[in-house]
Amino acid sequence: MRENDYNKLLAERSTLEGLIEETPPYAIVDRMSLESRLKSVQTAINKVDTRRLVKKTIFTFRGKPVHKSHGITAEFSGKAIDSLNDMIASVVASLSNNLRFSGPIPNRNQHQLLITGTATGSFGFELELPEPDHDLLAERNGTETAIDDIQKLLQYGIDGTDEQISDVINEIHPRAVRKVHDFLELMFRSEALFAMEFNKKLTRIDSQNVLEKLILRLSEENISEIFEEYKGEFQGVLPNSRTFEFTEYSDRTLIKGKIDHTFEDPDVINREYLHKPVTVEFKVVQYGQAKPKYTLQDIKKIN
Repeated sequence: MRENDYNKLLAERSTLEGLIEETPPYAIVDRMSLESRLKSVQTAINKVDTRRLVKKTIFTFRGKPVHKSHGITAEFSGKAIDSLNDMIASVVASLSNNLRFSGPIPNRNQHQLLITGTATGSFGFELELPEPDHDLLAERNGTETAIDDIQKLLQYGIDGTDEQISDVINEIHPRAVRKVHDFLELMFRSEALFAMEFNKKLTRIDSQNVLEKLILRLSEENISEIFEEYKGEFQGVLPNSRTFEFTEYSDRTLIKGKIDHTFEDPDVINREYLHKPVTVEFKVVQYGQAKPKYTLQDIKKIN
């Protein structure tokens, strides 16, 4: 079900409850009719799995390609929507650990946004997210999570700290961050500004200065990703959250991080490697002046 339709059901339920409360006791037929309709609406609401609601996001544009609320150039809108789709599909792929540094974006066609209308105010689009899959174990729609992360990245880029940006970058692939940067550069080259709204949150890039700041903060020069070997021992692993604590031998530094998806059974570390001397390989990602983020890639050997 589409989120708008679900919200209409909720609004109708609220209206019916108000009408029933206002109906005098002697209006028996009217009350029965309203209560019957309320029961029908409540039944429809109870059948909805809110995790599977089809949602919308709104993107609006201002600047040279936009003629107030009348229209937008076809060339710019085509490029903007294509870049937007690339950006979202890249983040979705990175969240599912399928994105590589080059090559086609995995499952790009499954994460296409659907234009369902034009947005009011400055010219823009209402974009419907792909219908969530039917994985009963999934807590959230991957596209929804990706748009949330993009919105966080943009907002933190405007007024956040390096640590906040680093937390988001640590969850997504550097190539996905580059796709966000590509979208921002397209806006800059086109002399356009934009705003995005999703889940009642609004992020607005309302000046060239803000746009330039975002492009600078999210540039590749600010992101370092290297692979390093460390010798030490694991202090503990939480398999469900895929996190670990590791003490390095050289200076007894306690390293906390996450475990790469290639480990099918993270609990094997607790069973076989806990408190034993090991050599491990970490992916170390650092953004700006933020603290490095560590991801366990491989346990090379037991010394």
